[in-house]
Amino acid sequence: MKKYIAEIAVVKPLHNLFDYEIPSEYLDVSPGMRVTIEFGKKVVNGFVVNVKEDTKFDQHKLKKILNVLDEEPCIDKELLDLFLWVSNYYHAPIGQIIGLGTPSYLRNGKEMLNVSFNEVFKKRNIEKRKLELSKEQLIAIKKISCSINEYNCFLLDGITGSGKTEVYKKIHEIVKKKGLQTLIIVPEKNLVPGLLQYFEDSDINVLEYHSSLTPKKRFINWNLIQDCQADVIIGTRSSVFLKIPNLGLIIVDEEHDISLKNQSDAKYNARDIAIYRAKKKNIPIILGSATPSSETILNVLKKKFSQIKMRERVNKKEIPNLKVIDMSKTKNEILSKEVIQAIQDRLAKKEQILIFINRRGYSPLIYCKSCKWIPKCKQCGLNMTYHKRSKSLQCHHCYKNIEYKNKCMECNSDDISFIGEGTEKIEEVIKKEFSNSKIIRVDSDSTNKKGQLQKVFEDIKNNKYNILIGTQMLSKGHHFPNVTLVVIMNIDQSLFSPRLKAIEQLAQQLIQVSGRSGRADKTGEVILQTAFPKNEDLLCLIKYGYENWINNLLDVRKNLNLPPYQNWGVIQARARKVYDAEKFLLKIKEKIINKNKVKVYGPMPSNMQKRANFYNLNLIVQSQTKGELNSILKDCIPAIKNIPYQNRIKWTIDIDPVDYD
Repeated sequence: MKKYIAEIAVVKPLHNLFDYEIPSEYLDVSPGMRVTIEFGKKVVNGFVVNVKEDTKFDQHKLKKILNVLDEEPCIDKELLDLFLWVSNYYHAPIGQIIGLGTPSYLRNGKEMLNVSFNEVFKKRNIEKRKLELSKEQLIAIKKISCSINEYNCFLLDGITGSGKTEVYKKIHEIVKKKGLQTLIIVPEKNLVPGLLQYFEDSDINVLEYHSSLTPKKRFINWNLIQDCQADVIIGTRSSVFLKIPNLGLIIVDEEHDISLKNQSDAKYNARDIAIYRAKKKNIPIILGSATPSSETILNVLKKKFSQIKMRERVNKKEIPNLKVIDMSKTKNEILSKEVIQAIQDRLAKKEQILIFINRRGYSPLIYCKSCKWIPKCKQCGLNMTYHKRSKSLQCHHCYKNIEYKNKCMECNSDDISFIGEGTEKIEEVIKKEFSNSKIIRVDSDSTNKKGQLQKVFEDIKNNKYNILIGTQMLSKGHHFPNVTLVVIMNIDQSLFSPRLKAIEQLAQQLIQVSGRSGRADKTGEVILQTAFPKNEDLLCLIKYGYENWINNLLDVRKNLNLPPYQNWGVIQARARKVYDAEKFLLKIKEKIINKNKVKVYGPMPSNMQKRANFYNLNLIVQSQTKGELNSILKDCIPAIKNIPYQNRIKWTIDIDPVDYD
């Protein structure tokens, strides 16, 4: 009797599929089904990727599938093909990709659910908004609606407050009339509630999909989505892997945001996968941003994407000018006199002020004046941040946390100096200076309870607070009508960061947070405090605006032969001993150079040389074409498996890196 073999992926960081014999009672097993197998000494669940008639292994020694969990594939062919493409493109284990793209309940063998939308959600009677669309919005809707039945990638390049979200909604309404679904991908989960509220309507079923949902709720929504019971799906980067049978439109909001790139395990970019998926599905995709990424702008210049500009706010208000305050000559001043006066003026008018500082905690550096002790993370070797409220020292990289009692941990002196500011220290200063104001701090420390962040946003919109102090959680995607003053602090470190995209990310951040000011009918104001007011990038951005600035940056990168004009891949090695990581990468470098005429740099330390007791080293491979780069990196994987000591190394491959940590 002919034996059939199943190639099975297990949800582990392993670059292999595993052959198992299909027992006679399970001959109807097919790709996309879940099965139970004996894997090593454990019984685990896996996913069938392929069924074949032969194997390179001894068939007599093959283990058999123990059980088949599905009557029908829970992952259809389209989605399985997507998983395989992502695995191949990003050189990540297929099992790992499936794990990222499916809910835990599914991976754990739970039965598929048969639930209806109305069983889970109570229908709200919400009146449809009657908004008068701007001329630019109408033009954008017309251009995109002409490509509803075919692939086209649109960059909706609209300044903050220009009404991009309303364009999304109008395009969805066209798609819905055709019986099709819309997927909206956002970079961070705190952006989901606002969009949910915006899209909730009397005849629109909206579902969310992100990590803050309970495993059960995530599984329920996953089932509802694949049963076509949701018109609009709003989720974070993992939602790009959802099975959406009638998908007719994909929207990637804040397409420039690096949070769309998964930085751990499989280093995939949800935006790029969304573009690939739209192309395969032959449907339109919209990339929305007030500060488009350099790679997206380059694709516009190459005529691969269609750019639609929206340069007016819906209320006709101008984007506020950025005023720069020189802090280089001040002595230990946290708030300049100009900022204090500006805050007082806005408070007198009963308007809101947003103070942006992208650093949580009280102080990023403390030291003992007596013995010069500086607390450093034993696992990373980096300075630990002081958190006053929790009375602790924290490493913001490996999250190590130790108790601190305001005394030197070496000599017991209480003569401690606190250098630099985080959100806690700014909050303390503001409360002292403006004691009669209602102040709220918004960062991951103050909003770590479920539902807390959404309540904070509602309270802000209801004017329960005068002064808002926060990190990037406040800088993008939110509409605060009464915020008329934005104060930006502590950006100087980013001006001189060695990271490739650091200055681009800073420019985007400045424009995004500036756009929170004056969004309604009141005139806005933005003040930036910096010790480097004559920095060329800063001056260019302020004088000429983001559009000219990003085009100038592209010219610089072209001349220097840097991404996005060059294709880069990074092989990162992490090891307990730096020598092991270096030796490992040198071995790979030797194999690449012997076979290919490409540029290889390194091994070199990552920006963060040590993290959680592991040393991080990088090997950068540069190629003229994406195909050549992928071919080279693909060949590295079997070579790595043959390195005797590779089991002492944690390694990843990063295609199109946004960071090198």
